[in-house]
Amino acid sequence: MIMRINPMRAKPIIALVGNPNVGKTTLFNALTGARQTVGNWPGVTVEHKSGMCRFHDRQIEVIDLPGVYSLSSGSPDEQVARSYILNEKPDLIINIVDASNLERNLYLTVQLMELGAPLLMVLSMNDIAEANGLSIDIEHLASHLGFTALPLVMNKQMDLSVLTAAIEHSLTHPTNPQCIYYDEIVEKHLDNILRTTVEAGMYPLASRTESPTKVALAEEAYSALLQNRWMAVKLIEGDKEYSSKLNAEQKETVDKEILAISKHRGQEPGAVIADDRYGFIRGLVKDVVKRHRVGQWTFSDAVDKVVLSGFIGLPIFFGVMYLVFLVAVKASEPLISLISSSLTWLFVDKLGALLTLLSLPKWLNYLLSDALGGGVATIGAFIPPIFFIYVSLSILEDSGYMARAAFIADKFMRKIGLPGKAFIPLLVGFGCTVPAIMATRTLESPRDRVFASILTPFISCGAKLPVYTFLGILFFPKHADLVIFGLYMFGIVMGMLTGLMLKKTLFKSEPGNFVMELPPYHMPTLNAIMLHTWHRLKDFVLRAGKTILLVIMIINVLQVVSLPVGKDHQRVPLLKLGGKALTPLLAPMGIESSNWQASVALISGLFAKEAIVGTMQSLYQKGEAAENDKSNTPVYARNIKTSFGSSASAIAFLVFVLLYSPCAAALTMLFKEHGLKWMLFDFAYLTALAWMVSTLIYQTLAFNSGSIYWILSCVGFFALIFVNLRNIGRKHVEQS
Repeated sequence: MIMRINPMRAKPIIALVGNPNVGKTTLFNALTGARQTVGNWPGVTVEHKSGMCRFHDRQIEVIDLPGVYSLSSGSPDEQVARSYILNEKPDLIINIVDASNLERNLYLTVQLMELGAPLLMVLSMNDIAEANGLSIDIEHLASHLGFTALPLVMNKQMDLSVLTAAIEHSLTHPTNPQCIYYDEIVEKHLDNILRTTVEAGMYPLASRTESPTKVALAEEAYSALLQNRWMAVKLIEGDKEYSSKLNAEQKETVDKEILAISKHRGQEPGAVIADDRYGFIRGLVKDVVKRHRVGQWTFSDAVDKVVLSGFIGLPIFFGVMYLVFLVAVKASEPLISLISSSLTWLFVDKLGALLTLLSLPKWLNYLLSDALGGGVATIGAFIPPIFFIYVSLSILEDSGYMARAAFIADKFMRKIGLPGKAFIPLLVGFGCTVPAIMATRTLESPRDRVFASILTPFISCGAKLPVYTFLGILFFPKHADLVIFGLYMFGIVMGMLTGLMLKKTLFKSEPGNFVMELPPYHMPTLNAIMLHTWHRLKDFVLRAGKTILLVIMIINVLQVVSLPVGKDHQRVPLLKLGGKALTPLLAPMGIESSNWQASVALISGLFAKEAIVGTMQSLYQKGEAAENDKSNTPVYARNIKTSFGSSASAIAFLVFVLLYSPCAAALTMLFKEHGLKWMLFDFAYLTALAWMVSTLIYQTLAFNSGSIYWILSCVGFFALIFVNLRNIGRKHVEQS
């Protein structure tokens, strides 16, 4: 039974389906270019990518489905892919297959064939297959599959003319995939299951109730999918979605057939289906693939021998991450000053002068030029470092190294109580904590999801990088890259120590297992790197920009609104009053009472970490510090250095920014994912930890007679937290 194109669609839909790391997104970018949108599939955190391409005068929508290994619906990615194919009815599915690993990739292909989907196969990484001594008879492969297969090297300048011609032909002349047959006994019971469900009328054809219009004919073809072998096979595999639709009598009949299959083969029913699929695949591969050099090491094998080494693998990983931050700092440093000064000149100075000429009220002039214009300039200064770090990470992802980083991480992730798979959400945390918390949904165990979510704030997100860069360049101009790298690494270390503590207190059960494919190394394409960076940077700027502008405008308003204070009723800005009330709590970490601006900056960081820079630039514009300084250093920079007084207090402040509560958006996501209890725990624990560690660092670096008291207080405070968490963990184990 074949799924046919819907003739009434103005724009046909093509879905790209394949395993992870086979070049699916590269092909999507080549087809759609910049004409694409990125979001999430409804109800899940799986990324949704769609775009438009034009063939001659025909516009076609292209959907990049998540990378999956099967259609079993065992993970959110598989659920999304299967649901889209069955419910949205794409007119053509392009199955991207790694030619260098054909046997594994064909397992998904076989399931698409069983689904009856209109298919076109694209074989990627043919250059790697050739380098590995493999040659594939493409025409012979296509004849066995029952649909077109064509090779395409995607890491070079692609010639899409052959592909577009094949797409147009497949849309207008859909082919019939070959049927996959199991052994005689399995086929007998499979037919009995199919007959039972069809006779029960579980999935009536659309044409039985509708007039046979063109739409009805297309719907009939899709509805028939659910009555063919696909549904019967899924019932044998124990698919919950289909088995839940059986009534008691049907379920009893189907269970008897499945039990007979299991007794016949002496295996679990799902294993029977998997074994027979792989039997078909192995025979097909043996027939169409020729190996010229058996057992020879590949380039990826040789590189992995070094980068996955237990002795130097971890130092290489840290070295690579240091290079990322070195590039981000050194390359962005001159651009930050240029962009910031240019936008300040345009949106603050010139806009303010224009509004003055228009005789607008001073408060409106201040709000639009100093507040809003200054916020725009602040956002512009964030762009260079974020851009370069996203470019670097895109290169590592597209080259295949990031998968190795996850493999390396598994060795120590399990020691802190998490599976290696949890490294992926933590890695996402380098971009933003919000999607990192969302990404924990891919972990099987609720315990692992909560545990990983608590640790994600220790990974410095992209919003913290502008703060590190701003203060690092200001206080340590010659060693800013080392300071930034040190903060990132210190956050990882503190996360590991917290993980060890939580493993011995709140999360005493064992983590889940971790299995991950290591794709072959290949050269990233400039187009793919720039597109990945563009989408991430655009998302960061648009999302962060709204918060930054709002926070800066609020802070500027609070800076000018004042209340009468004291006997002489001297008017003091609300912002200054709030900052001074909080500052005594920060005194042990080197924030003096006169440096209330730093306290306000930390409050603004609860809205968005990147707003800390804008707040500091705004609040430190006024002051008497360094008035006689004739250098070109901005006023706010001179005032910040004077107010902090020493590098020790600056380091303590940076560590506090690194460790204290995540932003409001991340806290909201914690609440949505895990409830109020875990959100409050994360807020309280991280803020308390930030205060303790920052105090310890400052009191150690600026040691004096009172330092012993504060050091012992911090140690005692932490011991109290540990004892309480251990008692809570014991009660939880007893209740379980």
